[in-house]
Amino acid sequence: MFRTVLFDLDGTLMDSHRMVIRCYAHLFEKYGDPKDFTEEIQNEVFGPPLHVEMVKLFPDMDPDFMVQEYRTFQKSQTWDDVMKLFPHAIETLSFLQKENCVMGIVSSRLSTSCNDWLEKLGIASYFSIVLGRDQFAKAKPEPDGILDACRLLQADPDHCMYVGDNASDVIAAQRAGVYSVGFISEESTKEDILQSGPDACIYDLIELIDIVKGR
Repeated sequence: MFRTVLFDLDGTLMDSHRMVIRCYAHLFEKYGDPKDFTEEIQNEVFGPPLHVEMVKLFPDMDPDFMVQEYRTFQKSQTWDDVMKLFPHAIETLSFLQKENCVMGIVSSRLSTSCNDWLEKLGIASYFSIVLGRDQFAKAKPEPDGILDACRLLQADPDHCMYVGDNASDVIAAQRAGVYSVGFISEESTKEDILQSGPDACIYDLIELIDIVKGR
């Protein structure tokens, strides 16, 4: 029986795809060539930490500066027209809460930003812990964030699952020794997630109910 359920945030509970694309598009317009922001690169920017992507995509720029530019632009917009929860997120979280599952967030987003979005989307009260990238040593696919969450929650990894929308999430869960669930929220990530070998794959968050029930 799963007693602890940890989630990634972007692309898992929160559909931030269009926001992320717009932020990177802004950087390419201001510091590069918009033509270089191809569909292939757009599919690659989800999952890796911002700093890693800035080194890769803007090799002639200071990555710390580019990360700050990304975050400054993101904070300057409201995003009300594009940000939303994935379907059945509330139903799934409510079920898990009724089952007395302890829930947490382990995200590559900064913790303050995680908390801000959880509040805006009305789901902050479901989570006992929120760990952003600034609160653990090594980014996914390393298991640090998941292991830290288990330790802080006094959770047994054998009764914990981690749900994420990227192969790096699956690998981090595997390395942490918890049950790995790959959420395929974008067709572009499907192959990488399947190749990473998750314990389960879902296409809708509501499918977590059957997993928790042991079906």
